[in-house]
Amino acid sequence: MLVPSDQQVFFTGTFFDSSIPATETVAFSFQKRVMPRKTIKYVLTIIVIVFGALITGYFILNAVIRNQIRQKLTNLSSSLAIRFSKVHADIFSSTVSFDSLDIKFIPYYNRQQDIHHLSFPRASLNGISFLKFLFSKKLEARDLLLCEGNIQLDSFLIEKKDSAQSTVLREITWPFKKLYITNVELKKANISLHSENEERKFANADVTVKGVSLSKPGEPPSLNDVDLQLSDITFQSAAYRIHLSTLAASSSRKIMKIDSLHVSAGENQNDITIASIQMIGIDIMELLNEKVLSAKSLTIDEGKIALFRTAKSKIQVGPWDLKKISIANLNARNLSVRYKDRENECRFVAHVELNGVDIDPSFNMDKSTFGTVDGDISGFHYLGNNYRNVEIKKIKLDSEKKLIQVTDINIATLIGKYELGKRLGHQADWMQAHISKVDVLTPDFAKLLQQKLFADKIKIGESNAYIFRDRRLPRAEKNIPLPVDIIKTIPVDIRVKNCELATSAVEYEEYPRSGYGKTGVLKIEKINLTWSPLITHSRSSDPTYMTMTVTGAIMGSGTTHGIIMMPLQKDEPYFIRGAIERLELTKLNSSSENLGKIRIKSGFLDFLSFDFTMTGQRSTGKIIGAYHHLVIQQLKKNTEEKNVADFASFALRHAIIPPNKDASLPERKRTGKVDYQRDPTRMVSYYFLQSLLMGVKKSFTLGFLLPK
Repeated sequence: MLVPSDQQVFFTGTFFDSSIPATETVAFSFQKRVMPRKTIKYVLTIIVIVFGALITGYFILNAVIRNQIRQKLTNLSSSLAIRFSKVHADIFSSTVSFDSLDIKFIPYYNRQQDIHHLSFPRASLNGISFLKFLFSKKLEARDLLLCEGNIQLDSFLIEKKDSAQSTVLREITWPFKKLYITNVELKKANISLHSENEERKFANADVTVKGVSLSKPGEPPSLNDVDLQLSDITFQSAAYRIHLSTLAASSSRKIMKIDSLHVSAGENQNDITIASIQMIGIDIMELLNEKVLSAKSLTIDEGKIALFRTAKSKIQVGPWDLKKISIANLNARNLSVRYKDRENECRFVAHVELNGVDIDPSFNMDKSTFGTVDGDISGFHYLGNNYRNVEIKKIKLDSEKKLIQVTDINIATLIGKYELGKRLGHQADWMQAHISKVDVLTPDFAKLLQQKLFADKIKIGESNAYIFRDRRLPRAEKNIPLPVDIIKTIPVDIRVKNCELATSAVEYEEYPRSGYGKTGVLKIEKINLTWSPLITHSRSSDPTYMTMTVTGAIMGSGTTHGIIMMPLQKDEPYFIRGAIERLELTKLNSSSENLGKIRIKSGFLDFLSFDFTMTGQRSTGKIIGAYHHLVIQQLKKNTEEKNVADFASFALRHAIIPPNKDASLPERKRTGKVDYQRDPTRMVSYYFLQSLLMGVKKSFTLGFLLPK
């Protein structure tokens, strides 16, 4: 198609229409006005001027923005210095970037060496509202990106607890009325801790913070969301060292996870190692802002906890600074725990689930509570300073069933029975015991954390105990309290309505000070016992007495039963009453021959009833007995053979102890007065036995001639 040079342009074309035959051709034309060349030149000139002005304004505005940023950020305070080698601004992309951004915080004029130092090779602010920045003194941006920086934190400034640092920040003349950044990202940052002696790496960090708002320096910034990933974390102070492989937390997903946590306190050697900790439903913003740790669940997997305590130290395992700890569900799995002080040591493995947990941040158990508990402790091992070892197979706790069950308790002395006294330098009870099971019914689980055992009932299963004492060694001359006074020294506050002991046995063996080189054995079998109530720290509202009822068989013969009323109030007497019935007396020869050098040739005790009181100074009361066919022989004392002392034996049989004193005799002839002065250096069992023997001697006319 040819175009003429004049201002009219003609077009010839063909088109189709339903009203025109397809073979016909229609010609048409129109005219177009062409813009004069001078007008085009004029328009182009205006465009060039506008673009030039825009470009010039762009550079001028960028320069103004750069200068404003430089002035506002580099002249804040002598304590807070912000420097950069170059600043770039682009109003079209709403971006400001910094080369070699360097931030220093030096709050103490006289300690210039203590400084927080942050440096980044490049930092950028994107999505800035420049109009608000220039005219409203508001710095609002979409993104702040800090990459591959080095953050050096000063240990002295971190540990310093005074308000000077906050005061310095508040005194800064802040150039912005408001600072708000939608998204702050810290990528591949290396964080280190600086001290006077060294600089240690603290962690590698990737952190995203959303909705950062700051109105005034010195005040904590407002945050909407935090998402962080820390790795290879190590923190060390004079008192603590903490290391963890990774820490990941997200406030939006309300989750926190820690892998390979290790906490140690150097002076006390406290040490915690945990493979994994996971918290779900955690309010991270509340943790950061309010120092309150709350979560729906806390799961602790595969841990080892070692706590050591000296006389002057408290158990502390980390620099926690929390106001409150609240966990809806706490699940600790396979935790190996060890505790040791100067006198005691114990270790065990725990699997425990707690619900409704509120823990005092100082780990004061008196101020901590929980709702329900379900778990078990296995492999419990306790070692005291008396060479005794206690092992428990399993402790089961179930608050829904209202039960604590302890199975297979073994008590053993770690050295030989003759070696114990020699090592201690005085007489001591060497013991071995086994308790099949202990059930604590309806315990108050909440009080367990406060070292209090409150329950309706304790049922102790079948048990066996063996005790040995070497009387050849000197006796420790120290005052031994009566039972209630000993119970009051127990550090655990115990309040149990009723205790029961199932059929059990106790065997006591003694090597005499002088004898035939053989031990004497006394065994009490078929023991059943009840104790109500059991209270370690009494109150004014408590009953006057704790009552113990006991039955058994001495050397498997006859029955022994008694009731002991133990006073909860100070200086009140003990009341003891009961009887020994149908005892074949020859069963006692193992003890009487080797320990007392008396042989019971024959004799049967019909009964020996007793009723007396015991105080801290004296026992008073009476015994009433009946026996028949009693023949007692005195053995020679200064020989290693068990030869009968004929004259002494004749005197015992015919002058002192008649062979028969049965119920046909008047009661007054079978009654003996108990009046025995207590030796406070002896055990209560010795006090009871000597009171009983005193009554027996007094029941005979010439009983004072009986050997002591």
